[in-house]
Amino acid sequence: MTVIAYHLIQTVTILKDFFFVVLMVRIIASYVPPRADGVWAWVASTCYRFTEPLLSPIRKRIPLVGMMDLSPLIAFFLVDIAAYILVTLLGTL
Repeated sequence: MTVIAYHLIQTVTILKDFFFVVLMVRIIASYVPPRADGVWAWVASTCYRFTEPLLSPIRKRIPLVGMMDLSPLIAFFLVDIAAYILVTLLGTL
């Protein structure tokens, strides 16, 4: 494995972990709604803007189960599978 491939694998892993943290903050923000101003409102809106491009297409295809939105759970799996495939492909370089 080359040094470049190693660093690309580390970058993919860090980005996957970062996305998981942002998605978890979004889930928490859906249960603890922020006030109109403050740091929590800024953090929540940033997380919503960052995760919505992935969650919106999933939400269109997967209906709600009762009152639960399963799109974050599916996004966790999709991002993890995509990261695994990328790491595997980069590992063969």
